[in-house]
Amino acid sequence: MRRGGTVSGAVSLVMIFAVLCLTVFSVLTLSTAVGESKLAQATAQHTADYYAADAQATAIAAQLGQGSRAQEIDGIAIAYTNDAESQQAIFFVPAGENQTLSVILLLQNQSYDILKWELTYSGDWQADQSIAVWDGGAA
Repeated sequence: MRRGGTVSGAVSLVMIFAVLCLTVFSVLTLSTAVGESKLAQATAQHTADYYAADAQATAIAAQLGQGSRAQEIDGIAIAYTNDAESQQAIFFVPAGENQTLSVILLLQNQSYDILKWELTYSGDWQADQSIAVWDGGAA
């Protein structure tokens, strides 16, 4: 006589394995979604900081283009360089915690040309000293 217990035991094992796989995949999906959410929020904050700095720099450039030669506009210090033929305005607008919008304008009568409009890293850089690197000398 044949017993049906072995077939139902195999089905139970397959069912347990399937539930276990689905549980593992759902946990992995959840952790990925949380990580992507944090990345999206950081990207949105970075973008908002950049465009706020860009708007402030544009407003300052407009005032300089109209002939203003103030040393400070909206709390941003402005430095001027004078050559025989031209005058440049240099200023830095903070764009978040670790970035700065660096601007150099070539000032003319009632206008300006943009020489530099660049987002640069302004945070403190720390060298990684945890790895011993061979300096080329004898060991």
